[in-house]
Amino acid sequence: MTHRRRLAGSLAIATLVAACTGAATPPQSAPPSPTPPAMVDPISSGPDQPIGTIIPPGGGTLPVPGTGGGDPEVPKPGQLEVHPLAMTTLTASVSGHHVVIRADWVSGVEPCSTLDSILVATGPLTFTITIREGHGAAQVMCIDIAKFKHALVDLGDLAPGTYSVADGQSGAAPIQVIVD
Repeated sequence: MTHRRRLAGSLAIATLVAACTGAATPPQSAPPSPTPPAMVDPISSGPDQPIGTIIPPGGGTLPVPGTGGGDPEVPKPGQLEVHPLAMTTLTASVSGHHVVIRADWVSGVEPCSTLDSILVATGPLTFTITIREGHGAAQVMCIDIAKFKHALVDLGDLAPGTYSVADGQSGAAPIQVIVD
């Protein structure tokens, strides 16, 4: 009698394993996402600069905006199933006329949640920033762990005025940036 129970249990486990592995079809890759109309590369420290130093065009340094922690992210274009994400906060650093925005958000870990691109839509005295994330081509098991992330967006030298900077997904509250 024990032999039949073991055999039945073994067959049930083998059937379950076969159903989970053999019957699963690989996910279809999404069509490539269109090239964003406007992409701004985040600023990162140069190879001989300490972390947290931003080198603007023309030399000098800028302070890094924000103190929200999190890991700095650099866009890796070409991710699959790219989608916009809501940010948690936006902060700005202004040095003279040069403006750098720090965008903070919470997401998963790579390669399952990878920054693909940052879109910046401009209008009269406005900037709308959209973080776009996707996943890599490798088929891996994704763990459910939240991670704090941030990226820096260099808006460049702006004319004097008061600018509005908003999250394209309406997550983070809009901020006002004054350039003298």
